[in-house]
Order: sequence, then structure tokens, then C-alpha cells
Amino acid sequence: MNSGRSFLILLGVVAALLIVGQLVLGQLILSGRVNLVKAHQHSGYTAVLVSLVYIVLSLKTLAKKG
Repeated sequence: MNSGRSFLILLGVVAALLIVGQLVLGQLILSGRVNLVKAHQHSGYTAVLVSLVYIVLSLKTLAKKG
């Protein structure tokens, strides 16, 4: 496995963990922990950024193979 694929796998795992973290923070906020709203907002920005980078790099890798 080359380093590019390893990086994509690692980035995908990080993106998945950030998305799950968003779900957990959202549930905590709904259960009354409103002090987590800012953390939810900032980690949401990070989750979107990492996920978009992962999608773009994955599509570039797939396009090269095709």
C-alpha cells in the first residue's frame, strides 16, 4: 500500500470520527448541555473541512485509475 492510499484511509477515519463526534455533541446539546453549542459549531467546521478534503482527494485518486 503506498503512502497516498494510507493517507486517504487515515483521513477517512478522521472524517468518520469527527462526524460521529458531531452526532454525540448534538445529542448532548439536545439533552440540555447547551454550553457545548460553540464546541459543536467549531468541530462542525472541522468535520466539514476534513470530509470535503477526503472526498476531493478520493475522487482525484479514482480519476487517475480510470
